[in-house]
Amino acid sequence: MNQVIRVLMVEDVEDDARLLAAELKRGGYDVTFERVDTAAALRAALQRQTWDVILCDFTMPYFSGEAALRLAQEAGNDAPFIYVSGTIGEDVAVEAMKSGAQDYILKTSLQRLVPAVERELCEAQLRRDHKRLVAERERLVVELTAALADVKRLSGLLPICAGCKKIRADRNEWQPIEVYIRNHSEAQFSHGMCPECMTRLYGNLGREDQPAEVP
Repeated sequence: MNQVIRVLMVEDVEDDARLLAAELKRGGYDVTFERVDTAAALRAALQRQTWDVILCDFTMPYFSGEAALRLAQEAGNDAPFIYVSGTIGEDVAVEAMKSGAQDYILKTSLQRLVPAVERELCEAQLRRDHKRLVAERERLVVELTAALADVKRLSGLLPICAGCKKIRADRNEWQPIEVYIRNHSEAQFSHGMCPECMTRLYGNLGREDQPAEVP
C-alpha cells in the first residue's frame, strides 16, 4: 500500500505543481496536494491543517521562497521544507539551508525528489519521536518529584507530646497523631485495640490473640 502524504506546494505554475505530484506518485506515494503562491494563501493553508512536506519554488512573481520559509517557521510548522526551483544558485541554496530549509532540488534534476522526500519524512518522524520522549521524560520527572516530596513530608524530627502523644503541626498547633498523619500522607486509619489495652480496660474478658476491631 502506498504511503499517503499531504504536500503543500508553494508554486506559481500549476503545471509544475502537477509535475512534482506525478514524480512523487511514481516514487510510490499517494499524494494529496494544495498549491499556493501568495503569503496570505500560505498562511491560511498552514493554519487549516498539518502537512507532511512543503515543496517551495524559490523565485515567484508575487512571493519568494525565503518569505515562505519564514512564514512556515513562524507558524511553528515542523514539516520538511524543500526548495524545488529552476533558478537557485549553489551559494543561495547553501544560505537557504542555513536558514532552515532541509534541502534544495533543481527542477531539471527531479530524480532527486523522491529520495529527498523519503529521507526528510524519516527525519521528521525521528524529531517527533524525540519530542514525545522528552515530553514523557519531563512528565515522569514531575511525577517523581511530587512523589519524593510526599515521601519527605513525614521525614525528619516530629515534636510529639510525651503525655497525650499529640504532634505539633506547622502553625504550632497540637494535633492527634492520626490527624497529623492523615494530613501529611495518603495513609488511612482503621481503629482497633491491642491486647495490652484490651487487658488494661476489660481485664481478661473477651481477650483473644487478635486485636478487637472497633467500628
